[in-house]
Amino acid sequence: MKRFVPVSSPVSAKSDWRRWLPLLLLLGLSFIPLFWLLSSLPVQQWDEARTGLNGLGIWLHHDWIVLRHLGEPDLWNGKPPLWPWLLALSFRVFGPNELGLRLPAALVALATVLLVYRAGHHWLGSRRAGLLAGLVLLTSQGYVTLHVTRTGDYDTLLTFWATAGALSWLAYLRTGTARWAWLTGAAFALALFTKGIAGVLFGPGLLVAVALTKQWQRLRHPVPWLAAGLVLITAVGWYTVRELAAPGYLAGVWAYEVGGPAGEQLEEHYHPFEWYLSLLAERKFTAWLLAALLGWLIGFWQPQHSPGWWLSRFTAAVAVSFLLSISLVQTRLEWYDAQVYPLLALQAAAGLVWTGRALAAHFGRQPKELLRLGGVLAVAAFPYLAQWQHIRMLHKHRLDWSQLLYGRHIQAQAAKLPELRQYTLVTEAIFNDSPEFYRTAAEMQYGHQVERLASWQTDKGYPGKIIVTCGDRAARHWLQQYETQVLLQTDSCKTVRLLARKQP
Repeated sequence: MKRFVPVSSPVSAKSDWRRWLPLLLLLGLSFIPLFWLLSSLPVQQWDEARTGLNGLGIWLHHDWIVLRHLGEPDLWNGKPPLWPWLLALSFRVFGPNELGLRLPAALVALATVLLVYRAGHHWLGSRRAGLLAGLVLLTSQGYVTLHVTRTGDYDTLLTFWATAGALSWLAYLRTGTARWAWLTGAAFALALFTKGIAGVLFGPGLLVAVALTKQWQRLRHPVPWLAAGLVLITAVGWYTVRELAAPGYLAGVWAYEVGGPAGEQLEEHYHPFEWYLSLLAERKFTAWLLAALLGWLIGFWQPQHSPGWWLSRFTAAVAVSFLLSISLVQTRLEWYDAQVYPLLALQAAAGLVWTGRALAAHFGRQPKELLRLGGVLAVAAFPYLAQWQHIRMLHKHRLDWSQLLYGRHIQAQAAKLPELRQYTLVTEAIFNDSPEFYRTAAEMQYGHQVERLASWQTDKGYPGKIIVTCGDRAARHWLQQYETQVLLQTDSCKTVRLLARKQP
């Protein structure tokens, strides 16, 4: 007798395909906000260029402990080395260029979006809700922006660890399972190892969440305290090792990472106390703020210990406490609030999902699955188009400031003048590590020997010297004092050979 082998029916196969459709849509729609034109923007002047130099310096100096800037231990950027380590590995695979610098951030951002999708699916009860939460995050200009997901800075990785740790703590409060407490400790240990004290700024909010959910009994077990000990051991271990490797590090951390920013407004970053909330409402989360507030209003009135009850109290506790913490710090920078957006995205999705379900129950009609999926896409359509336009504008203005264009010119020069291997970068006399990043990359990638001078250092010129300048201000003094021969020109950048010095 033949054995019966069940065969999937066309209906079940179709249902299985629809089951994965929200996730597939989210992956596809992630491309434009996270990856489109990612490497077209020049390396940015401040933190991105310096962080990139730290990553290049790991290979240049063969030192994975002491990050360096211009050959010396970097005390201004005193953050732990996890992110520069990842950048160093990326540079090894993709080369010392914009893609190698930014692709790790884009991939980590995608992982964060998927984490939010999973949380939305779990806490809101459907994959469509997870899709909506992921789209809210992708269309939040406080998250998908420069210095976060669109550049090679620390904050994308920091946000991933903070989000993973926060959601793990929520799971621990609800279930009491020790595994979630350990995952919380591991995530925040990695967050601290990414950006120092900024990695534990969710801490007060996690305690407030214990109070709002009345789960004090969870703190009577040793596991959460042992997990907190893991974070402390990570901090003590790293800062001890780094100080022993090159003394003076702790003083730099206090001056530029902890005591200085907390006690005074460094580098003229003068903003009022309510600045983060204003940015949130005016630009960074404008399209979704009302939905998040509605979600909290509905969630706080849901039955006790229901998923909505848990989610709303938790996100409110952590988000409000975090925003209050960074508002109390005297140095306020636009990207300091990046960690809050995944939680706000979850709550905004919750507000929209619960409102939709209430309307469906009121009218006694439940739309078909594909119609509900279309509704999710329609809700996110205009914010998504706005995000697309925002990225287009960044690309359109990428050549506006000449001092960021050295990389494009050096790349063209390496292709068109391959015999030219020794030259001098002449830059404006301002603090700008972007040309320095490209100078170091050219030495590592092409074997060039590159000197860097300020625009006013014309006394170090001589006939026959080859200089590279970008913009009129960088070249002005040199062109006034020397006859020149143009070897190559791209945009506002020129490679010129100095000829005879002009007579006064």
